[in-house]
Amino acid sequence: MAAQQAGTPVQLQEVDVTAQGQGAYASEARYQNKTVTVGPLGERSVQDTPFSINTITQDMIVNTQARELNTILTYLPSVQISNQQGGEVTRPQSRGFYGSVVQNTRLDGLNIIGTTAIPVEILDNVQVLNGMAGALYGPAAPSGTFSYTLKRPTDVPLARALTSFDSLGVMTGYADVSARTGPNNMFGYRFNFKHGQGQSYVANSFVANTLYSGSFDVHLTEQTVVELDAYHYQSLQYGLPGAFVYGGSTGQNPLLPAAIDPKLVGYGQPNYGTNLSTDSGDIKIRHAFNNDWSLLAGGLYQNANRGLSGISNTLASNNTGNYTTTAGYTAASRFDIGSNMLYINGHLNTWGITHDVTIGTNGYINGQYNNKNSTTFMASLGSASIGNPMLFAPKAIGPTGGQYLASRLFEQSIIAADTIHFNDQWSLQGVLNSSWLSVDNYNAAGVKTSQDRENGVLSPTASVMFKPIEQLTTYFTFADGVQQGDTAASGSVNFGQTLAPYRSYQYELGAKYAVNENFLLTLDGFRMTRPLAYTDAATKLFQVQGEQRNWGIEFFGSGAITPELSAVGGVTWLDPRLEGTSSYTTSDKLVIGVPHWTSNVFLDYHPTWSQGIAFTLNTRYESARAATTTNNSWAPAYATLDLGLRYSTKIYGYNSTLRFQVANITDTRYWTSLLLGSINGVASTNTAWIGAPRTFQLTYEMDF
Repeated sequence: MAAQQAGTPVQLQEVDVTAQGQGAYASEARYQNKTVTVGPLGERSVQDTPFSINTITQDMIVNTQARELNTILTYLPSVQISNQQGGEVTRPQSRGFYGSVVQNTRLDGLNIIGTTAIPVEILDNVQVLNGMAGALYGPAAPSGTFSYTLKRPTDVPLARALTSFDSLGVMTGYADVSARTGPNNMFGYRFNFKHGQGQSYVANSFVANTLYSGSFDVHLTEQTVVELDAYHYQSLQYGLPGAFVYGGSTGQNPLLPAAIDPKLVGYGQPNYGTNLSTDSGDIKIRHAFNNDWSLLAGGLYQNANRGLSGISNTLASNNTGNYTTTAGYTAASRFDIGSNMLYINGHLNTWGITHDVTIGTNGYINGQYNNKNSTTFMASLGSASIGNPMLFAPKAIGPTGGQYLASRLFEQSIIAADTIHFNDQWSLQGVLNSSWLSVDNYNAAGVKTSQDRENGVLSPTASVMFKPIEQLTTYFTFADGVQQGDTAASGSVNFGQTLAPYRSYQYELGAKYAVNENFLLTLDGFRMTRPLAYTDAATKLFQVQGEQRNWGIEFFGSGAITPELSAVGGVTWLDPRLEGTSSYTTSDKLVIGVPHWTSNVFLDYHPTWSQGIAFTLNTRYESARAATTTNNSWAPAYATLDLGLRYSTKIYGYNSTLRFQVANITDTRYWTSLLLGSINGVASTNTAWIGAPRTFQLTYEMDF
């Protein structure tokens, strides 16, 4: 870290300060957090946490020149990215389970909208809990928890300026300023500003990003601090390659073609893309009653407007590569959310046995809004072919007709947890969650079309931990979690009925070994299941009739292997299958878009003889992925390689760093994301998004 984060007893966290030589993130970067935030349980040692949790630290975010959150998440081999309408409208997921809009994504512990652009410049780190966490966070899909931690005001004054250039011509300016003021430095502030725009890797494309953010700490007493955060972020992307739509349930279903050259003009259209605008604000109160007991309370409101006029290229059914281009989407045009949390944590001793106790609550209210004219908010532009893409004359997209509230979701949970330490070797952790859920759906006229209420739904998690030696922690964890049930669609005899919450299960066995003080290895294996619901062809009844079953093994390491070499990455093996689907042609088949093998390894070599020079390498590999529910079409395996160089020195007495990177240096063509049309094994159209080509990135940073 470049400057020590604000720390008082009230922060209740270990502050790991890395001394830097020359430059803000000089060659000593270790890329390791020794503690993680485990929801209501608070700060815990990574090694002694009975979950698979991976962290990307701030110095890695900066040194890899990550421009988007999706780039950061691809450094984790258990994570898959599911593009929705472009590179920043995604649903991240882990272990091969489809993610949700808000249940699986959190900012400083509070639920946020996961399907809008999130600026990386405001983040201190990105943390992913792989697998189920319903007992900790409330009802959610079993697709992991994505937790983003905001930067905080620093104790040491900070003034940092960065200028970056991406090929073909995106220029960006960024500033990060922080200090403390007032009596006893009780007021802390941190501001981040960014604006960048220009032509991306496709001719006639246009991207622009603008960020304003502020974070404030007010230390009312030695025991109490109030944290306030707010940001506005707007992201525009026009003219980049659109989605390719293929597959279907009737006729000669088009198969996924070979990966295209993303630089060719015509796969996207210059006048169409995404315009995402997000406003967010939160408040958190931290209070330490004494050395053993503390309180954390917080609330957040976020509004995400999504201007979606992107391109869909729908492939013809004869598999000739011909396609029809359409602009516009029927997806939700706006989300808002109000989320909350209140936790009390403490330590007890009973007859020589220690307890880490938690009691608390968290939840949210989420509104989803559609355009009243969503079916006409589209325009057919023309037809072309994969081998000969074309630019079309722009056509006006029909008026939106205004927005209407399409659904309102409510979740609130009560959490009780106890980690019992019998001795230095054995411990037992139990977490119990009781949740209240409701959903109301409305049509464009404002008439409620369906509703569902569930009270006191339980989600337990239990873990046993054993440390045979100080450097090694082994654990077994069982998790039982729920998520909101689906609503029967038209054509079902129970049309409009919302099914009871789905219940998923997870069994995980793992080990964590500290190779040295700064490098941790983790290995775990798991089995997970979630229900499938679909309409029975014979009875026309919409009900749970099958399951998705995933086996998996994860191996991951992070930190400094030696004083000169740091590493982050690993390998994940998955066998994700749908069982008991609506057809024998899709039953026991692999889940769309999830590879058997995924590996991502990032290396940072900073030799002592280099006088401020460091070298970075990142490689990602994915094996072949099923592209259809029947597994009759595949996205081939691919590998990408990124190489980087940075040089840190002093210029006129100021720490300065120059970074240069070539991403995808081999210019590999690959499908980066396959979006399945149905998560329940029903044959339907699917969507493919192409990966970025070779890209040059240059960043110059100076600290004043």
